[in-house]
Amino acid sequence: MPEPHQPPAPIGPPAARQIDGPALARAFAAALDALRGQADALNAINVFPVPDGDTGTNMSLTMRAAVEEIARAGEPTLSNVSAAAARGTLMGAKGNSGVILSQIVGAFAAAGATPLDAPALAAVLERGRVAAYHVVSKPREGTILTAIAAAATAAASCADDTPAGDVLTAAVAAAHDAARRSPELMPLLREAGVVDAGAQGLYILLDAMARSINGTGAAPPERLAAIDARWLAATARAHGDGDRSGYCTEFVVHAPSFDEAALRARFAALGTSVLVVRAGGLARVHLHTAEPEAAFAAARALGTLSDEKADDMEAQFQRLMRDAAAPATRAGIAVVAVAAGDGIQALLRSIGAAAIVPGGQTMNPAAGDIRAAIDATGAAEVIVLPDNANVVMAARQAAEGAAARVRVLSATSIPEGVAALVALNTEASFEDNVAAMEQAIATVRTGEVTLAARATRIHGMEVAAGQPIGLVDGDLAVAERSVADAVRACVRRMCEGRSGALVTLYAGERVTMTEAEAVASAIRAELHVDVELVQGGQPHYPYVIGVE
Repeated sequence: MPEPHQPPAPIGPPAARQIDGPALARAFAAALDALRGQADALNAINVFPVPDGDTGTNMSLTMRAAVEEIARAGEPTLSNVSAAAARGTLMGAKGNSGVILSQIVGAFAAAGATPLDAPALAAVLERGRVAAYHVVSKPREGTILTAIAAAATAAASCADDTPAGDVLTAAVAAAHDAARRSPELMPLLREAGVVDAGAQGLYILLDAMARSINGTGAAPPERLAAIDARWLAATARAHGDGDRSGYCTEFVVHAPSFDEAALRARFAALGTSVLVVRAGGLARVHLHTAEPEAAFAAARALGTLSDEKADDMEAQFQRLMRDAAAPATRAGIAVVAVAAGDGIQALLRSIGAAAIVPGGQTMNPAAGDIRAAIDATGAAEVIVLPDNANVVMAARQAAEGAAARVRVLSATSIPEGVAALVALNTEASFEDNVAAMEQAIATVRTGEVTLAARATRIHGMEVAAGQPIGLVDGDLAVAERSVADAVRACVRRMCEGRSGALVTLYAGERVTMTEAEAVASAIRAELHVDVELVQGGQPHYPYVIGVE
């Protein structure tokens, strides 16, 4: 099991007595640097082997929003810095981990203008604990919540007549211990052999802040997973080059041997910002290209692929602006939906969505993105369909303080969001629509088929890296030899006890309709159910399945 950092040793300069504005700003910047450096490692220890293990990415992007807002805040007084950090993380929060982190960082905003002494810092951490637990509808121990609770308790226990820096050091040690013990509280973590990524991320953040405030220097590099440090540094430089044309394309090639120079030359012919970092029998490749499929094809000629990603660097922003500007309502009620995939987005618009916020697995939108879509509808009443479990809290945060009356529904998948929109009644009231749409959501089962991002063991099931797997209602349900087999196995489970079921298959961006129709025909023949096909175009998941 990967071990968290060790707590900072009690050596070096004396601990800081108080924390003023400039010191807090430096501490937040140090936390951002630490999270950036460990983002891929944190992503790699998420429990479920699906391509949305993005805790590290979401936490680092959330802290980046804080640091950028601090830079715009003017004079670095404690009030300015803490308020800017709270504002930045509030609207820049990404994913569940980012939303929880925004509550912890936001607790500094109530500290006032006086430099933080030990009792004041302990009070901040306690406010952060309360806010973090409050924002989670079903708190689970063994997570980032346990880590902030441990940190707050440790801070309170030593807050009398001691430097603020020592209080923070005690909080770091407690968060470290909470991350280390997280597998004891969550069986899935213990079975998978990892610590909780969110708890580990909070520990990394507090550790960096403590080292900055106490002047003990940055923490030494650490490998929580098999992440190549050269790759982390190189990809950060590439993403800062300002090139937003084409697709930011990344993947890992697995092969017995590589010639790095030949690899670079091969991919340089296909795009720009080419990075190739080799480590043993794998090579990480990054490039900006107008033809990601050509890059994938070239890589497949060399070996097997994993971790493929192709993000349109300009279209996401343009789609949000176009969708937010679209005319908004049915019966005076606007519906904002979160979705990825051109086909799925077009379907949602066709059945009543006023605005689409691009997002989903691996690309959770910020609360600010959702708020912008809510505001742009111009409607007095807005219903939000998160359509992803990792977007719900950001959507709720976006709804707070909006000028419109906003209700965030419980839809955590595309099939649930589609069912909710179908239930929208142009003649009914806002509350009646909310009730009807929630009822429709409850009738839907969701399946998702993808390739395992890594080998793991969950619920006694052994999964090999790259193996087709299927999740049913969010739980790993099947591991099969082919994607088609995984789809059929999921549908069998989802249709159990449901006579007259309607099955909808949403084919992903790399699935042809010929392939999808073959799968659909096999399901019809085996189960004697109606099957509809939608060319969804969603990334990462070859098939999303809805059963009503």
